[in-house]
Amino acid sequence: MVEFYLDLLELGYFETKIAFEGLADAHVWKRPAEGLLSVGELAGHIAYWEAVRLAGDGGTLEDSPVQCHVISPLIDPRFRYYPATIATPPSEQHLAMTAAQVCSELVRVHEETIAYFRAQNTDPASSAPGWPPNNTFGELLKYLVFHIGYHAGQMYTVRHLLGETPPDN
Repeated sequence: MVEFYLDLLELGYFETKIAFEGLADAHVWKRPAEGLLSVGELAGHIAYWEAVRLAGDGGTLEDSPVQCHVISPLIDPRFRYYPATIATPPSEQHLAMTAAQVCSELVRVHEETIAYFRAQNTDPASSAPGWPPNNTFGELLKYLVFHIGYHAGQMYTVRHLLGETPPDN
């Protein structure tokens, strides 16, 4: 079951990488309208939660530092959830990242997180820390497949709203 969901997760990353193709560097961190997140912020959100859930402590307390086995500027509490992200603009370090760098970093975080998760040989029936009570790593993996697909779709929409024509998806 674990490998099945990890294979599906790879499909989400395949689509996400396409969402970055041709993205103007000036648009990576640009919010298309008030209340909407940028492509870079969406990438940060994806990276944050995958790493925290599969290679970290679960990120259960909003104010606690997340202990994670993968280090990245995209694993930043400002990307945790929409209210914090919309209220806290990206840092100068984030703003300096180009489209290619953000995409590359997102993929690197994913690859390192999955490698760490696989090395732990986690039982998919075991409880996932920080995940709602009584939910398992198997359920978490299923949700992460949805999560990457949902946010990849948002990336395409952001690009359209910014006047870009992303690759056909």
